[in-house]
Amino acid sequence: MTKNPTASVSEVFNVEGPALKPRKNNQLWAKDVGFDEAPWYYERMGLRELADFLEVAGDRIDYVKIATTQVLGHPEDWLKRKIVLYKQYAIQPYLDHGYFMRAYRKGVVDEAIEAGAALGFSVMEFMNTFGDVPENQLKSWRQRAIDCGMKIIYEHHPERGWRKVSKDRPASAQEIIRGAEPFLEHGAFTVLIDHEEIEIQKEAETDVFGDVIQALGKDRVAFEVTSTKEAPMTWYSNLMEYFSKYGTDCNVTNIMPSQVMYVDPLRCGERPASLFFDRHPELRTIRNL
Repeated sequence: MTKNPTASVSEVFNVEGPALKPRKNNQLWAKDVGFDEAPWYYERMGLRELADFLEVAGDRIDYVKIATTQVLGHPEDWLKRKIVLYKQYAIQPYLDHGYFMRAYRKGVVDEAIEAGAALGFSVMEFMNTFGDVPENQLKSWRQRAIDCGMKIIYEHHPERGWRKVSKDRPASAQEIIRGAEPFLEHGAFTVLIDHEEIEIQKEAETDVFGDVIQALGKDRVAFEVTSTKEAPMTWYSNLMEYFSKYGTDCNVTNIMPSQVMYVDPLRCGERPASLFFDRHPELRTIRNL
């Protein structure tokens, strides 16, 4: 007979659950594309699926990006119910930079901020505009979001994230920090590093993001993984590289629902079975990270 017959499975196997929210580090930011699947996405996330999913994974997720195509194309009442459901699990839904870009190009940023807040969004993401938008205008839009009850995020993109360019150029740590400073001074709580900038930086000679973390603090920086629509398994190699370089407690974003339950075990040192690497030979070089 066991000494403690009422021990739970997690106690028997000494499985640690996620830290209590709100968390400064070990944050996981999910991506929700709703029913906007074709031709790349195959993960549906309707209200019924979401309710079941959050019962399992809700404690692990801090923020969720509601894809702009979903915000614009799905029924508003349905979106409001989805946002309420996320908030029941202390997950903050946010409008991503694509929402800001579309509003800017149509000349309706103020109206879009108010409409997003009316849907129930509690966070909005802004991005670097490479001088196209004057700082006083960005400040006005940030304040509009704050006045509407939203917190703000600053996302750093390479220039191609804002306009078409002929050649990519890695940013310096000083450029990233300088672009983020007005947003941080205005209350932005995170600097999100777009995965395209991370890819470009692989050719740089210095550890730019290490310098950014040193200047801003790890809890104010989040690293984006590559979307599955761009490369099906690059998200895994991204996570391994981020954990190796910046610590397993670094904040990560753009995590699809099917990836969410992977992240905490990976932080704790667990690795997939050999079958995983047999099926994805492009990941063999990072198998032992």
